[in-house]
Amino acid sequence: MLAKLGVTMPDGIADRLYETFTDLSNYRLFSDVQPVLDRLAAAGLSLGLISNFEEWLEQLLESLAVTRYFNVRVISGLEGMEKPDPRIFRLALERAGASPEESLYVGDSPSFDVEPAESIGMRGVLIDRRERFPRHPGTRIVSLDELPGVLGLKP
Repeated sequence: MLAKLGVTMPDGIADRLYETFTDLSNYRLFSDVQPVLDRLAAAGLSLGLISNFEEWLEQLLESLAVTRYFNVRVISGLEGMEKPDPRIFRLALERAGASPEESLYVGDSPSFDVEPAESIGMRGVLIDRRERFPRHPGTRIVSLDELPGVLGLKP
């Protein structure tokens, strides 16, 4: 990216950036994540994760203490396919033993998450924390706290 911007990269900067990126201690959950995952799990929902990330996402999820919530984890760095390829969504559904019609996918990108999930029959929900897509035509939430209501779960 820096080269494309015409910025000269000092020696070792790429390694330093990657080292910082892969340092698990640099990651935190949004404050709404843990309570909502607890609520969804308590409601008996089967949860899964599809991510365009490297294989070390498994270690990151463990360090954030959320691995236990996701019965199914499909990580592009392990699978050799990535969103928006509909195959990655189908793979997650297959592993979950679920049909698209009974499944909902939450993601932060209309083109990488919501549209491909909906193209195979899943219900898509856009989580738009930074309010970049206010005109999104489908279901849109700005906080994960809104998700139980979208699912029709009682308070």
